Amino acid sequence: MTYNSTQLLKDLDDSLKDIIQTVETDFATYSPRELNWKPMPEKWSAAECLEHLNIYSRYYNPAMEKAIQENSHLAFVEEFKSAWLGDFSIKSVHPDNTKKQKTLKRLDPVHSELPSSVLEDFLTHQQQLRDIISKSSTVNLNKIKIPVEVAKLLKLRLGDCLRFVLAHEQRHIRQAKAVLDGMSPLIA
Repeated sequence: MTYNSTQLLKDLDDSLKDIIQTVETDFATYSPRELNWKPMPEKWSAAECLEHLNIYSRYYNPAMEKAIQENSHLAFVEEFKSAWLGDFSIKSVHPDNTKKQKTLKRLDPVHSELPSSVLEDFLTHQQQLRDIISKSSTVNLNKIKIPVEVAKLLKLRLGDCLRFVLAHEQRHIRQAKAVLDGMSPLIA
């Protein structure tokens, strides 16, 4: 699929602003106990959803920063073409894909009792991601490649990596919100 690079980055930044606002507005009012509440022992709590995203951010944010820095000579182009790996990866984590995905053990925070700092860490990572999106407006989204966290020999184009990260975040923010919405009458 082909995108206008400027519009793509604007859309990604708008989506990211929505995520930040949702977390600041809807999640910040909950106590650590409430954020750690689980509908069932094997299901994730809202805090675990956020920590899962933090784990990804701890990999992808520095990887994208480094790639942008090392490839700043690759000038911005107005057309971004998604690669098959990018489209496949995004479809697998897209919030509309209701198929359950298996998470690798090192990326799975299940059975964690997480402190409230998980929320602050998440918001810090989102601000870093906004900076990365901004810096991406000066480089070639097609030519810069980011190793995939779960299989580093595979690489996503920077534009696809940004699309993947945002779709993955939207998926788990929706999941976390559903947990909190389901908890309301149960914890009171």
